[in-house]
Amino acid sequence: MGLTLYRLFRRLGWVDHKERRGERSAIYPALVVCEECDAVHSRHALAESEVARCTRCGATLGRGQRLTPEGLLALAVAALIVFGMGNITDIVTLDLGGMSVEASLPEAIVQTWDTGQQAVAMLAGATAFGFPLLVILLRLYVLVPLVLGRRSAAFLPAMRALHWVTRWSMVEVFLLGTLVAIVRSAGMATVVPGVGIYCYAALTVLLSAEHVAGLHDLWWHADRLNP
Repeated sequence: MGLTLYRLFRRLGWVDHKERRGERSAIYPALVVCEECDAVHSRHALAESEVARCTRCGATLGRGQRLTPEGLLALAVAALIVFGMGNITDIVTLDLGGMSVEASLPEAIVQTWDTGQQAVAMLAGATAFGFPLLVILLRLYVLVPLVLGRRSAAFLPAMRALHWVTRWSMVEVFLLGTLVAIVRSAGMATVVPGVGIYCYAALTVLLSAEHVAGLHDLWWHADRLNP
């Protein structure tokens, strides 16, 4: 089982080859590569609201922003706090015929599983719980050493994993689906949004802010630090 996971992580690019472990990352701050078409561009300083786009395919290369590693760390810590609160408090409270039902996100996932909707439960658990938690933890793992003036031992695999996991973190989709369900249930029962739904709204804003900030600045800072 361990060998299978190792091969999977190696295929995803999360694990370095043995002969490359401990090497200094080859970073070129003056260049930026388009993730869509692999075109290479010269990097220029961007104003706060300026957006750089690929001249070949038009994909976004970077956005001007003021966030430093310290600011990104503050966002990650805040995201971890609201994520924890969002999972221990109720998402909604339903009052139907004098019966009141309260459910947090983990409880809702378990109940969905018990009703025979295993695929829906797994999808909700992965996109609304598993992947967002991984994004937050990976950012903390990368940012805490950077703020302390050093680079984490597994910086390269962590950044690769963060780049991949961020694509599957769909907190905003979960939030929108929950709001739609609340509106549709309003005609059949009394629906009261719980603290958890507000926490996930705040989490959506925090993760979106980190996503917009991008990862290149983290590579740039890490290349100037000792491993």
